[in-house]
Amino acid sequence: MKKYAVLFMGFLCLVLSFSSCSQTKYDLALKNVALFDSKNKKVLENKTVLIKADTIAAIIDASTNFVSKEIIAGGNRLLTPGFIDTHTHLMQNYSSSSDYAPEYIEEGNQDLARNLMTQMYLAYGITTIIDMGQPEEWIEVTLNWQKNPSPEYPNLFICGGSIVSDANYRQPQHHIEVMNPDDGRKKVREYAKKGLKHMKFYRKLRKPEFEAMVDEAKKLDITINTHTDNNVVTIDEALEMGVQNFEHFFTLTPSILNYDVHWKAMNEKYGLQMSPSIDEFAAHMVFFFSYIKENPEFEEKLMGLFDRMAAKGATLSTALNVLASAARKTEFFTSFEYFPIRRTPMVDYSEEQQKQLDEAFEAMMLYVKKAHEKGVKIRVGSDCRYGGRAMLHELLLFHNAGIPMEDVLQIATLNGYESMKLDQDYGTIEVGKKADLLLFDKNPFEDNKNLLYKKTIIKGGKLFSPKKSLAYDLQDIIIDEGKERGLKWFEEMKSKQIYESADKDELKNVVSTFLGDGRVEDAKTVLGIFKENFPNQIMNVDGTILTNGTYARLRNKNYKEAIAFYEFGQSNFSKSEKTLPLAVLITILKEGISEAKLHYESIKNDNSFIFNEDEMNGVGYLLLQLDKPQEAITIFNLNIKAFPNSWNVYDSMGEAYMSVGQKTLAIQNYKKSIELNPENEYGKEQLKKLGASHK
Repeated sequence: MKKYAVLFMGFLCLVLSFSSCSQTKYDLALKNVALFDSKNKKVLENKTVLIKADTIAAIIDASTNFVSKEIIAGGNRLLTPGFIDTHTHLMQNYSSSSDYAPEYIEEGNQDLARNLMTQMYLAYGITTIIDMGQPEEWIEVTLNWQKNPSPEYPNLFICGGSIVSDANYRQPQHHIEVMNPDDGRKKVREYAKKGLKHMKFYRKLRKPEFEAMVDEAKKLDITINTHTDNNVVTIDEALEMGVQNFEHFFTLTPSILNYDVHWKAMNEKYGLQMSPSIDEFAAHMVFFFSYIKENPEFEEKLMGLFDRMAAKGATLSTALNVLASAARKTEFFTSFEYFPIRRTPMVDYSEEQQKQLDEAFEAMMLYVKKAHEKGVKIRVGSDCRYGGRAMLHELLLFHNAGIPMEDVLQIATLNGYESMKLDQDYGTIEVGKKADLLLFDKNPFEDNKNLLYKKTIIKGGKLFSPKKSLAYDLQDIIIDEGKERGLKWFEEMKSKQIYESADKDELKNVVSTFLGDGRVEDAKTVLGIFKENFPNQIMNVDGTILTNGTYARLRNKNYKEAIAFYEFGQSNFSKSEKTLPLAVLITILKEGISEAKLHYESIKNDNSFIFNEDEMNGVGYLLLQLDKPQEAITIFNLNIKAFPNSWNVYDSMGEAYMSVGQKTLAIQNYKKSIELNPENEYGKEQLKKLGASHK
């Protein structure tokens, strides 16, 4: 009898094992959702998505049984793939100006840099971002982030530096020059060896280098993204080379008309100035679409360009919220550059011009819709600080222009992932894909404003539950309501559950942002909060902010303000990087030439000061611009003593002596410069003007 009982129990366990006992146990289930099929642009009702680790393991009907460690009740809410922003710059996250981004992402600042990506993007449902240009000194760190994604941060894919051709002027730190086609090919191979899969070609890359680098990239399976305008390389020329990814909708215009002719004509037509601010530049880009619409020849060319792009499978990123901001057509202001910090565009148009801008914006959005309908693959590329919020507002702009919501969601997801060749892992909700998902509280198919509202974010198979940042919300309060209100607000909110505790690195970044914008009193306020909450910590900001901020004030002849800014930095951030040329310049302005020479002698061998020949030369030229030629000559003399074999310093000294009419000394220095560099053609020309020969 016992034998039969044992057999019966074994049989019972076997039956149960085929029901619930042996069912696969999943890590997370999203039960009963309305699943957006981004390939076919359909919504599949009453589905359950089952996740194992970071991967979608199964998709079943909501009525089917399953076993999972954690279950999120979907309530038949809309579930989409995570969004992707295909044109971002990590540099923009740091401060009001990308010029103040650090030259290196030091080990102690890596958490801050990565958390900024979360604050700016992941918190809004953007689970993947593409960085379209960063300093090459960042690559080792950011490439490591690319190779090691985490549920706490958006997926990051980098392009390295933004590639341009050699030019005779200082490039931004994220622009990387190539000297010729062979040098360009070498750069592509260098990036491929590092493990990069994407590159960005900027508008200043000339055709010979462009063509050679595209050819090399094809061999190494690197995806090229290019910003083509200023009639250097046109979209049609790039298409013929095999390029498919183009940056910014506004870059279409120079591929159908010549800016050298039509920029002036367009300005005259609408009574515009020559883009004195970055926001007016963006507005000018909008005006061009009205200019095109009113000229049938140009409109026909634009339609033809759309057809050719569609036939070649081309994709086009947007940056529409920046242009909408300049035109006052979006609720959330963004700009290509946030210096100075502002909430409205720096434009000053008459009532008639604003009306014309309204019409131009309508024309632009009509062309966005036309491009989409003709088969040009539109993808979102915000290209601004606060890119997450900007992207959501771009999606509203698409829908308001008449693009159906199912198409809008495909643009936000699959279009971007396919164009970046990431769709093997992302962009659709399918078994085997990564579990980066958005569960909407309110359905955007019912009201497009629901795109902006709360979402449950699943990143890498984990529920992402961010808390708001005290530091960054404090920054907004101070900007909008003043430092007194900011102090009071901070005290009220620092113990609230909706916030993480104050973070010292985030407070430091707010101080840096305010300093970069010249808001010294606001920086002092946040520095005071830092000292009160972290009494045993010393804050040091990136020395670039202090240096560039001082120079910016000097260029505007705000000597008193520049000296105060410099001294504030020296007294509060003693360990921040500092430069010898600026220290000597400040001494000249405060105490005169004699004291500056003494100060130079006292610090020239001090390793805590960076001494750079080019910066010292730049100080000399700055003094010439400020109508201080004797002070400039002093600086050039010190630079010659420090770098006696530099032809460029002697050339600069020659220019300084010319400015004060000392021809003999000018000739001596130009001749010395040419002796050191026989190819100094500028120096030879100057000697001709002085009536002297270089031989």
